[in-house]
Amino acid sequence: MISIKNKEQEQCLLMVVDMNGCVHCETYMEPNDKLTLDIKDLLAGIYTLIFKTDNTSYTQQIVKY
Repeated sequence: MISIKNKEQEQCLLMVVDMNGCVHCETYMEPNDKLTLDIKDLLAGIYTLIFKTDNTSYTQQIVKY
């Protein structure tokens, strides 16, 4: 499980992408929204969490064992 909070003051697009570029999750979060992602169905590997707003972009890599 991964807990995420949108700390931006605008809507944020959240994507979970594997190393092959396949998008496994894509959702929008409103300002101050909290989201818990259940990643138990993902295969073991390295994934990138991508957070995008109109003004910013942030990426974070995670490793699923």
